Amino acid sequence: MPENNRTFFICTLLCCLMALTGCAASQQAMAGAAGEAPTWPSDGETVRIRYVSSFSLPEDLQIRQGMLSRIWDYVVGAPFRGLAAPHGIAVDADGTIYVVDAALKTVQIYNGSKNKFSMVPDDDHLFKAPINPAVDIDAARLYVTDSADGLVRFFPLASGGAPGEFGKGQLERPTGIALNNQTNELLVLDTRQEAVFRYNRQDLTLMGRFGSRGTGDGQLNRPTDLTVNSSGEILVSDSLNFRVQVFSPTGEFRRVFGAAGDTPGYFSRPKGIAVDSDSNIYVVDTLFDNVQIFDTEGKLLLSFGRAGQGPGEFWMPAGICIDRNDRIYVADTYNKRIQTFQYLKQAGHK
Repeated sequence: MPENNRTFFICTLLCCLMALTGCAASQQAMAGAAGEAPTWPSDGETVRIRYVSSFSLPEDLQIRQGMLSRIWDYVVGAPFRGLAAPHGIAVDADGTIYVVDAALKTVQIYNGSKNKFSMVPDDDHLFKAPINPAVDIDAARLYVTDSADGLVRFFPLASGGAPGEFGKGQLERPTGIALNNQTNELLVLDTRQEAVFRYNRQDLTLMGRFGSRGTGDGQLNRPTDLTVNSSGEILVSDSLNFRVQVFSPTGEFRRVFGAAGDTPGYFSRPKGIAVDSDSNIYVVDTLFDNVQIFDTEGKLLLSFGRAGQGPGEFWMPAGICIDRNDRIYVADTYNKRIQTFQYLKQAGHK
């Protein structure tokens, strides 16, 4: 390329990038000025849930890419830095957010306090259909279920580690995944086998499994997600049985709540599930476009969200997680964003 043409190309590219940055900042400013943040309940009772923000791009979390880095990405055709169809989500103790994007087949990693954004995997460890992540800080690993490949992939969180995989030949369609600190196990939910597999966190050997197809206590019908409460109990979104089942840390059935219906307290398509510091249970209902909150025995406490594209509105939400500070993260899949909310503890609760 002649020198004059090269100079013109670089100048034009710089102008376009600055214009795009200005547009993004303007859009964020407009979003911030849209009005008072939604809260729930909205009928004058004590507020328990408050909308905080949403993000679709690293810049939404003030993670800025240097100008030269942006130019280089443009020239080499780097992957899109943003969300297309977020599904599973996890947050570690450091506040780093891990989002599985089902459409882009990547895990996007955001750390706003350190101004860091990255993506996995590399070209040697590609996903076929990633679903959910789990982060084990002690083992310095990020785990991701790959439902189409019938295994779980893992990636090092620190230098010196190596990627790997496990579950081949045991798992058929792994979807949900969670750590159980009480038993020192990694739990993997297999939707096709309607079972939960229990793996040792250190060497990833299979410790056991529980669950079978059916509608009775302890039986499952196309379960999608699971989580663990502070007592080590395992909570499973039993999606096509329209309920949540609670098991002991080793898999014995304990209790169940929920049924098919179209009013609060019932389910249409329960998916993501999480618990807060008070052991309240949060269940994302994909078809209701909301999140329902239950106490430990399954009594409905509150629901928030509705169909739409504004703050606190959802379009086919999927995953959910809650961090150590009771910040709630919901994967708002078709709106291509993660929405964050805050659980406001009652006075006297620890």
